[in-house]
Amino acid sequence: MEKRKINHLAVWVMAILVQPLPMIWYNKIMFYIRWLELNGLKENDFADASMLNLLWAFAAAVGMGYLFAFLFREMKIEKAVDGLKWAFALWFVLLFLELATQNAFTLRAFELTLLDTIIVLFKYQIMAVAIVLWRKKEKSAQESLA
Repeated sequence: MEKRKINHLAVWVMAILVQPLPMIWYNKIMFYIRWLELNGLKENDFADASMLNLLWAFAAAVGMGYLFAFLFREMKIEKAVDGLKWAFALWFVLLFLELATQNAFTLRAFELTLLDTIIVLFKYQIMAVAIVLWRKKEKSAQESLA
């Protein structure tokens, strides 16, 4: 019997690969202007943006990658479609509903909730599929001795 291991390379590679997605999502052709309007911001508000923001984004991607890898291993998820379902469930319950509730109580537009969470869903889906499909297995100790 093979025991599934966490593929650390897959987690780190996917954490790097999903980083450009928000840059595409929030560019001027897509949703940048609307996002600024909904947040009451102006372009020059980002003149002093810190590189620390990018480190936070990368740390979040690595953390989510390891969470998916651990949960999927423990749940014995072997199919990409199952990874997609669970990534969606985690996104919906832990991120979307929570942010929608917070935005509702702070009188922010529901459109802002959608803009800020759908891109995260895309990242979760990509990471989940990659982690399920990019497997790393190790033979159990019993088989090694046989």
